[in-house]
Amino acid sequence: MKKILVLLAVAMGIFAFSTGAYAQTEDIVTCLTCDKCTLGVLPCPGEVVQGGNEPTCSYFDYDYNDGQGVGYASGRPSVGNCRAIFPICDCVDTETTFVQGHTIGIRMTIMVNGAFGQKGAYWSQPADANIEFGKYASKTLACNTAGYGSNFGPGTFWKTDSTGASTTQVNTLAANPACDVAAPNQATLLVTDTTAGAAIQPEDEVFKRSYWKIDVPPIRIDPSVLHNCEIISVKIEMLDQSTGGICADCTCVCECVIDVAKVCCPETGGSADSCLYPYFSSTTEATDEQPFWNGIVVTNTSSVAGTATLTVYQQDGQVGTFTTPSIAAHSLYVAALENIGFSGTGLGQLPVYIQVTTTFPSMDGFAIVANTSTGESMGYLCRKPYKD
Repeated sequence: MKKILVLLAVAMGIFAFSTGAYAQTEDIVTCLTCDKCTLGVLPCPGEVVQGGNEPTCSYFDYDYNDGQGVGYASGRPSVGNCRAIFPICDCVDTETTFVQGHTIGIRMTIMVNGAFGQKGAYWSQPADANIEFGKYASKTLACNTAGYGSNFGPGTFWKTDSTGASTTQVNTLAANPACDVAAPNQATLLVTDTTAGAAIQPEDEVFKRSYWKIDVPPIRIDPSVLHNCEIISVKIEMLDQSTGGICADCTCVCECVIDVAKVCCPETGGSADSCLYPYFSSTTEATDEQPFWNGIVVTNTSSVAGTATLTVYQQDGQVGTFTTPSIAAHSLYVAALENIGFSGTGLGQLPVYIQVTTTFPSMDGFAIVANTSTGESMGYLCRKPYKD
């Protein structure tokens, strides 16, 4: 037993180091979406899309028609509502950045399996680099309000290198019906122009409009490059023009990443996985009365990137959810439960269990519960479903 506790203590030390590394990157927040959003799957070559028979090589639009989406083969129900919502109050230095008198621009970059560059997914006509957005006092208002009402001003499209930095300006985006995207049209980044941006208004501060709903422009894929369960994401960065101007290579003040599509998964025999974590002491930080710290690891053991949705069930019946950022192939999501920020109300200092469901085909996981007053800890692997 003593040896087990020593091993778990070592594991907890590694865990604490990992979560500390996350905490130091304070300008990276979690993109939110609406509760009825599910990740859509793009068609395989020759397939048609939901709602009609548009060609396979048409663009897809994550939040078209007030969140309904278009261009997907499956995974987007008619009652769906997918939005990219940026919670600016989760950013660092909000008191000096998102304040009256400052002008905010935006930079949006397409990623494939977490990688930048010309990887087979590109901004597509009829995309406009003048990005629409709306400001709201809550996520619920952002999800339930039609349209946007504002914009960031004119912008420019670019190619990017493997670090996400701009390289070559793109003047014309790809359009239907071609499947291949010519090199001059391979735009993966758009950024607000130097003289543009959206000003923070007095009423934004008065009404605490801290949830910014941001339009994600149409994207197309080259199916000769992407056709095997790849995850397409968009990195959204807020740029403060008041601290040096907005340009394609400037440093952002806050960023988040949202998954917008999963590419065709032919003959996978199942493109998702799940695992049960049967016990944590609570989802909150340790106290004198409840001195237990809880941590979770979700391991992507597959060869493709994807997200994991954590559904937490509390002992009194309360339920909450959280979807991770994209987890790269053969990588990990590591977090303390108190830092996750589950949706839902009523979660507190009561025991919970967590069901994890992924968009990648194979996962494993580990849990740690540690007594902060004694230093003792326990850990366990998540429990996979029984299969006949």
